[in-house]
Amino acid sequence: MIGPRAALVLTVVAAVAGAPRLSGWLYLYQLEEYLPRRLLRTVDRRWRARPAQAALLPAVGVVAAGVALGGSALATELAVLAVIVAQLVTWRSPARRGELRWTARARRLAAVAGLLAVGLLWLGIRAGSLGAVVVGLADPVVVLALVVATAILAPAEARRRRGFMAAAAARVEAVRPVVVGITGSYGKTSTKGYLAALLDPGDGSVFVTPASYNTTLGVCRAINEGLTPQHRFAIVEMGAYRPGEIAEICRFTGPRHGIVTAVGIMHLERFGSRAAIAAAKAELFDALPSEGVAVMPAAVNERATLLRACRAATILVGSPEGAWWAESVEVDAEGTRFTLRGPRRVRQAVRCRLFGRHALTNLLCAIAVAHRCGVSPQQLRVRAARLRPAPHRLEVSTVGGITIVDDAYNANPDGAADALEVLGRLPGERRVLVTPGFIELGSEEPRWMEEFGRRAAEVCSHVILVGPRHTAPLRAGLEAAGFGSERITVVASLAAAQSVLPAVAGPGSVVLFENDLPDQYAEGGA
Repeated sequence: MIGPRAALVLTVVAAVAGAPRLSGWLYLYQLEEYLPRRLLRTVDRRWRARPAQAALLPAVGVVAAGVALGGSALATELAVLAVIVAQLVTWRSPARRGELRWTARARRLAAVAGLLAVGLLWLGIRAGSLGAVVVGLADPVVVLALVVATAILAPAEARRRRGFMAAAAARVEAVRPVVVGITGSYGKTSTKGYLAALLDPGDGSVFVTPASYNTTLGVCRAINEGLTPQHRFAIVEMGAYRPGEIAEICRFTGPRHGIVTAVGIMHLERFGSRAAIAAAKAELFDALPSEGVAVMPAAVNERATLLRACRAATILVGSPEGAWWAESVEVDAEGTRFTLRGPRRVRQAVRCRLFGRHALTNLLCAIAVAHRCGVSPQQLRVRAARLRPAPHRLEVSTVGGITIVDDAYNANPDGAADALEVLGRLPGERRVLVTPGFIELGSEEPRWMEEFGRRAAEVCSHVILVGPRHTAPLRAGLEAAGFGSERITVVASLAAAQSVLPAVAGPGSVVLFENDLPDQYAEGGA
């Protein structure tokens, strides 16, 4: 057994050495919305990707404990110290583009998890050679501490959550804007931006939840900090990270109108089935009053599920069977031209700088709600001409004579097929795809990755795959379609992809960046 003074010193040293691990795992936990099950999936994914690296520090701890077993107190102290040094040497920070946001919740989690981890370290080190094993299990200890800290703080966090929701509900009740809820497997942020531009006469009367603030607490914060009496409309993006979350957001926002942009297999890993995804999206339509409208593309197959308890009038878009659709669609490097058709023989020639079938469908959804809110067809035409794509969602630009199609945000099989179609339509001597593929598709992921590869083979002259392990099914799809291996480049990161890009794409080429994986999926780091 190690004496109390020496144990205290070693515990402090081990805690300082382990602080970067706590910060790193907390960062990944924050990306996973502080959901323990999703953190554990991230842990499993990262450790399976690098088993030797994951096992190295625990192995050092076991060996050091074995060497010190039965030895003197000094030998045990040196063994623990050796593992602490190994902890510093073997630590690799998670590959990250963002930074840990030290919110009040993050600080609370870090404090409680840190105390738990330090307590476990103290008990292990005080026991003797067991301390070397505990230090060697630094990553499991930190992850366990975060999960237990979440459980300890859960009642207090629930009270804070209810307080934020009550404050947001009071703010909405005081301002009384016309609230429009927008959800869908993809296209939420784009549609939100289109609708805001179509509704806004330039007087700042439209409130929009910013960026991707689409969780319960994110929407609460946006409303509590940004909704003011000058706002006549409030457009609220609603994400579904679990069943019931959209219904929860609806309870304190009270949407009058709603848009479901799409039902796809995005987040299949979270919900388990497409039917469950549709049921989660249906929570928005369930909440609408009879005087509102429920808008969705006519092509959505899950119509019955979405309208299971909807009291609002239904508006379908995207085909002549619905209320709004587009005819004579033409796409070029400057955007899209089409004839807008709508109720009461509306016929307007529209030109906008948007690309892709899904962008056009999202625009039609926004048009349906804007028209319902009093915007005339002529105003719709003028305001649509000012629209631009949301950042990283089929943005087209030219850099050094190369046409860049930036579709790096949150790719999915439907959107990727749309992006490949845009890539094929734009004029260019070479067409290059840069992609890490898809995530969160569960057991369906390899099949869709292969299909993506087959489709890319029909359009591309060269493909750069980001992440050799994750993109293996995509490469298999390319090769199965007869795409030569000499036209495939595999790199470890987006930065590496950008460094090799000049060798495969010169002036006159078109380059599509399809998806950019969040940091918890990066192949590298801890």
